[in-house]
Amino acid sequence: MPTTNLIRFMMLLALCCWAGAQTITSSVTGTVQDPGGLAVTGAEVTLRQTATGAIRKTFTNTLGDFVFGSVTPGDYSVVVTMTGFKTVEKTGVRVSASETLPLGRIVLEVGQVTESITISAAAAQVQTASAERAGTISSTQVDSVLIRGRNVMSLLQLLPGVVDLGEDESISRSWNLNVNGNRRNTSSVTLDGMSLNAIGNNFNSTVSVSQDAVAEVKVLLSNYQAEFGRMSGANIQIITKSGTREFHGLASYFKRHEQFNANNFFNNMLGQPKPRYRYNTWNYNAGGPITIPKVFNRNREKLFFFWSQEFWPIKVNRPIAQLTVPTELERRGDFSQSLDLNNRQIVVRDPVNNRNPFPGNVIPANRVDPNGASLLRVFPQPNFLDRTISAGRYNYVFNAINETPQRTDTLKLDYNLNANNIISGNYTYYSDQQEGAIGIASSGATNWEQLRKRFDNRGWAYLGRYQRIFSPTLVNEFNMGFVRRPANDVVSNEELTRNLRSTIGFRTPQLNPASNPLGVIPNATFGGVSQPANLVIEGRFPLVSTHDSMSVSNNITKTLRAHTVKAGLYWDRIWRNSDNAVVFNGEFNFGTNVNNPLDTGYAYSNAALGVFNSYTEASRRPFAYFRVSNLEWFAQDNWKVSRRLTLDYGMRMAIVYPLFERENNVSGFFPARWTAAAAPRLIEPVRINNVRQGIDRATGILYPVNLIGALAPNSGNPANGMVVASADSSVPRSFLKNRGVQWAPRIGFAWDVFGNSKTAVRGGFGMFYNRQNLDAVLNPFTTAPPIVQTPVINFSTLEGLATSSGVLFPQAVVGIDGEGKIPTVMNYSLSVQQNIGFDTILDVGYVGNLGRNLMWQRNLNAIPFGANFLPQNQDPSAPGSPLPQALLRPLRGYNNINFREWASSSNYHSLQVQANRRFSHGLQFIASWTWSKSMDFNSTDTDAVSPLVDVRVWNYGLSAFDRTHVVKLSGVWDLPKAPLQNRIAKQVVNGWQASGIVTFSSGAPLGLGYSTTVPIDITGSPTDGARITLAGEPTIPKGERTRLRYFDTSVVRLPAVGTIGNAARTNIRGPGFNNWDLALFKNFPIREALRCQFRWETYNTWNHSQFNGVDTTARFDPQGNQVNNRLGELISARPARIMQFALRFYF
Repeated sequence: MPTTNLIRFMMLLALCCWAGAQTITSSVTGTVQDPGGLAVTGAEVTLRQTATGAIRKTFTNTLGDFVFGSVTPGDYSVVVTMTGFKTVEKTGVRVSASETLPLGRIVLEVGQVTESITISAAAAQVQTASAERAGTISSTQVDSVLIRGRNVMSLLQLLPGVVDLGEDESISRSWNLNVNGNRRNTSSVTLDGMSLNAIGNNFNSTVSVSQDAVAEVKVLLSNYQAEFGRMSGANIQIITKSGTREFHGLASYFKRHEQFNANNFFNNMLGQPKPRYRYNTWNYNAGGPITIPKVFNRNREKLFFFWSQEFWPIKVNRPIAQLTVPTELERRGDFSQSLDLNNRQIVVRDPVNNRNPFPGNVIPANRVDPNGASLLRVFPQPNFLDRTISAGRYNYVFNAINETPQRTDTLKLDYNLNANNIISGNYTYYSDQQEGAIGIASSGATNWEQLRKRFDNRGWAYLGRYQRIFSPTLVNEFNMGFVRRPANDVVSNEELTRNLRSTIGFRTPQLNPASNPLGVIPNATFGGVSQPANLVIEGRFPLVSTHDSMSVSNNITKTLRAHTVKAGLYWDRIWRNSDNAVVFNGEFNFGTNVNNPLDTGYAYSNAALGVFNSYTEASRRPFAYFRVSNLEWFAQDNWKVSRRLTLDYGMRMAIVYPLFERENNVSGFFPARWTAAAAPRLIEPVRINNVRQGIDRATGILYPVNLIGALAPNSGNPANGMVVASADSSVPRSFLKNRGVQWAPRIGFAWDVFGNSKTAVRGGFGMFYNRQNLDAVLNPFTTAPPIVQTPVINFSTLEGLATSSGVLFPQAVVGIDGEGKIPTVMNYSLSVQQNIGFDTILDVGYVGNLGRNLMWQRNLNAIPFGANFLPQNQDPSAPGSPLPQALLRPLRGYNNINFREWASSSNYHSLQVQANRRFSHGLQFIASWTWSKSMDFNSTDTDAVSPLVDVRVWNYGLSAFDRTHVVKLSGVWDLPKAPLQNRIAKQVVNGWQASGIVTFSSGAPLGLGYSTTVPIDITGSPTDGARITLAGEPTIPKGERTRLRYFDTSVVRLPAVGTIGNAARTNIRGPGFNNWDLALFKNFPIREALRCQFRWETYNTWNHSQFNGVDTTARFDPQGNQVNNRLGELISARPARIMQFALRFYF
């Protein structure tokens, strides 16, 4: 850990000493009675933490009840003493994060205080003290349940109501989880109480943590208490390990390799080998007391540490690329040896000599443009010249290898100043580096190793927590957290230098050179060349991005007889600074175009001659400074109304401040600001002397055909309807109204039906408000007009670029509903818990939610159905063809206008059944079944709904993540030991453990689509197509399905012209799957407290072919015949069996 980071960490701890995050602490409750069942008042109750020896004390009230508030997660013992009674000690009390743990009745026996009775806490505990639906992934499960990518978030799949669509191969910051019908971006993730959600999309975290650094994962699933807010989905609390009074640790190595794997079904079918698949993971951790012998912490009860590191040295082989690069002759203008795919010479024509071929197919040396030739020289030389193999499709082959190492560090300190003052802190570092030229997060569309760089994505998280126990009934918690996540491009001088204009000798000036201070070469495409190599510098290069967040919270807990009252405040601030992708360096299209009078007939010869089809360049390069704050506060009460009934109720208040950009460099479309009078004229088609051209009807000026549909120069306002932040006093700088305080009531109950803590009926209701995410709300507005304009220069030369003037074409823009409604979700549940014996709790419940004011987007500039068929919309210059779509748009001057508004809704209903056995007698398991239905209009914030058809008809249907049935079985089993005397036999036979996850899941809802062999205009709208027509039910009985016929393809029809089809949003359900991931561990004791463990993990253990992709796209010829022979086939599958081996040392 760098020294500067250690200093920051210690400073944060110091701040907490005198003074956020959401709380992770819990409450422990119980009742002390005498043998006759009467309350024992004034009994002393001591709560002792097993790991550190920390002690808290309280006394029972007149009802015999006691409550410990703000208890840190961990293992405890509870000791009850009272004069005239024997001392009772209850051991093995496991307190999870954010729970109210009921210990039930503790009955004292008459006797002397010096006499003692020890009882073990039940491994399974019916929840009779609170109403929320929650689940805990215990330390045993975190350590032993096999997760291929070691991504902690993947552990959530064990819980009911969770649909996990992720398939992570390595540790990751992102997740793809839908919990109880909520969208992917509505779950809140915390690390020791500190928020980790990244503001960009809300399903990425700022840091990631090693699975071996995690003590437990607590997941609040539905209708949880008022102290938890921010999101409507799961509240996921990752709790890191702490040091204990004894030194403990481990070191591990995990290995996956293709040699251990089975081959995929389709690879086997095609005779293809197993793909490269290699992952190696190293990690270690250690924890214990920090002592100075005979000076400090001699009893090892004060200061503790835990340290963890994990390394993923990953290399990824990219698929073999086959491209065509210019030959050495072509770079000099000599195309005498250039052949097409039919082995015929590519004819290069002279645009200034009546398009006659150049003599010998060679451009004279004095006419070769030095700037164009310099671009061709950037490419590597051809390295594959055997046309008998390539068939002329390519002449350059390469296989890129990317290095993508990952690393995560965690340091946790716990300091017990005294019994009433506790400080703890957490430092976590995460690094996700991607080095390569292709396929990394900031490589753009490049298709060869033009610019190798390292995308450096790191994260630092710091958390400090201070707990003050004022009295046994009054506890205060203060939390402060800070997270920094920069993401930058790192490039060597050598790589950068060879991509500079000055290096290659490219001297054609830019239109806006200030946007390209490094002077990197322009982008260039070469359409018409077989599999061409292109020049691409990603639009944010060199990327500079930071994501900083700070959170502060304070919670206070007061116990008043039967009430546990809690109140608190939470505030956070997020700073996000980022480049935005624009064509800052300019982009040439050297592709062939029959309408270009300068075209030579071949893209590489166009470049050599210095002529281009088009050139674009952004007018400026904006850098965005996004800011947002969030303020929430709450008050709640856990009221034990009677011995059998407990009420949870409270109110959370939130001010969800809108996002804004500090420099006001954002522009959005507001429909009310658009006026027809200010709309620019468009260049229309006309045929003069049998030549198709463009014309500005107002001025009569003629333009080349390629400018038809462009904005006529000097006409109207090209940013008509666009509002720049702060430029219009009637529009907030964030574009959204501040909706003020949002009130989120929570209420629930827990009823101990028979008073024996074995049967409970629980229910609750909660209202939740979701935060906005940057990608959907403001990010699209940073590159919109008039902030950025991207004119196009057509049919010109490199030499004449500086004096050329570009034209603007209608641009796609984004608008937003300024009302800024807050996405709201109401969730509720009613369930029964029963202790069924065998240390197992059975939970059966109904869980549902209603989503309102969810985001969708619709196109305000859609072209109405039938527009192409109207007589007035026919192109006078091209009989039989409609006008270009730019001339048919309702709001002239724009392409699509995607308007984002909070008008969508959703609903979710489910039956959830779970049997949960905590680890006891060598066995732990969770078995869950979720039977659910999720319906919505769109399943992500930016899914579009129809602007032309009633959304209730066109868009309402099953959510994309809907899975009717999901069954999960997971467990850890210490296999029984055999009573053997032979030492060798004992080593071989004993010490085995088994672990596994078994999944049975329904498939995803799928819609059927279509294409045509030749263009057929069905709807008469260039923007909105038809759905397929179904003549019957496509789903067939399960017993009739085969790999080649998954659904009935005979019912699909091409929709008739002038109709929109009759298919719904989804028509079939994709294949479900059953998957077994099983592992076997062997423990080898070396000596006391030291053991070695060998792990054999298998994923898809039985190598069952689990198909997951269906060809759902029909293809019709002009006569309406379906000609896709693969329609209805299963075309992809989940991974075949994967094995992982691991060796771990515990001490």
